[in-house]
Amino acid sequence: MEENKNSIDWKFYLTEFGILVFGVCGMWLFGSIKKIATDRILANCVVILLGLAESEFHFRRECIYKKTDYDNDDHVLRFQVCLMIGLVIALACGFLPVGGWPFLFVFVMLSLFSNMNTGILASSVMLLVSVLLCGGTVGEYALYLISGMFAVTLFRHLGNEFRIGIPLFLSVLCLLVCETANIVLVANAKPDFEMFVIPMANMIITSILLLGLLKLFSSMVVYRYREIYLDINDTENAVLAELKQENRQMYMHCIHTAYFCERLGKQFGLDVDALKCAAYYHKMGNALDTLMEEKQFPPAVRQILDEYRSGKKNMRKKETAVLVCSDTIVSSITYMIHRNTEKQIDYGKVIDAIFQKMFEDGSFDRCNITVEEFRMMQRIFKEEKLYYDFLH
Repeated sequence: MEENKNSIDWKFYLTEFGILVFGVCGMWLFGSIKKIATDRILANCVVILLGLAESEFHFRRECIYKKTDYDNDDHVLRFQVCLMIGLVIALACGFLPVGGWPFLFVFVMLSLFSNMNTGILASSVMLLVSVLLCGGTVGEYALYLISGMFAVTLFRHLGNEFRIGIPLFLSVLCLLVCETANIVLVANAKPDFEMFVIPMANMIITSILLLGLLKLFSSMVVYRYREIYLDINDTENAVLAELKQENRQMYMHCIHTAYFCERLGKQFGLDVDALKCAAYYHKMGNALDTLMEEKQFPPAVRQILDEYRSGKKNMRKKETAVLVCSDTIVSSITYMIHRNTEKQIDYGKVIDAIFQKMFEDGSFDRCNITVEEFRMMQRIFKEEKLYYDFLH
């Protein structure tokens, strides 16, 4: 497994140190304002310092080994900013009614800009800050922890469709249920409408915050490269149109490769836009580097193309494996069709032979594709017998 330390630099460590100092100073200052005993304040500061340090360390490790979601390992300062926002909210919540804490927003925010594990860990520490400051109970801690983890699960892996309606509704509903169980029902008074005012207000405020967060996230991450993909993945754009005029055979090869890449990408839940783009341009040769700069290819496409050009033994990404297999199948079957114009080709046998050779020579030994997925690709290619007639 290769490490990626390019995104971890002095800026990251500086902001990390600043967050640790801010967290400890905030706990001491706000604890003093709330007249908490000095020894208790000191203990709280130590606990929060360790919690923040563990959160930072966990996020750093996830970035180094490229385990974060989306492109967060390339933009580590986004998480640092979100962690600082979460810390400010946590300190402020120490002075607010427990039923009005917007921690659902904090859980989702920190998870979207890192990954599920890091987000839950860091948010749990933020929640602990508020509970320690206000002297809250285990039940109050549990209500936001459970509702937060549920929301994180619902909003994990937002795709290009970006469907947020049902996750938003279920998250807020879970928050209301948890607040009712842990605040309203345990109150030493007969339940009435006034007891639901703060929880209902929290639901409304949390919903607004989540909508704003998701809009920001969609523009910064999900749809960041939408316009670029619309251009470079258009088969009628100037570059591909020129290729079509100069070398129609290569152009059609790229089109057919992109077809298989798109189908396999959807089957495996991969980055389909990046995979299709790599398939369209993987035969550009020496002109590819200049083209990637001029057209501002997204990083995901560059990674696939760089791995493809460096050879099978250097493959890491699953998308690259799909591109290599699609390219090999299209090349091999096209060659056999042109060579045996009068004979009926057994496509299944050809595909089996190709995959057996790739399996035996260890082409995917360093790639993160599983044997099951490798065999699934083989089955999908064999199911496309009718499509191969278009390769004539």
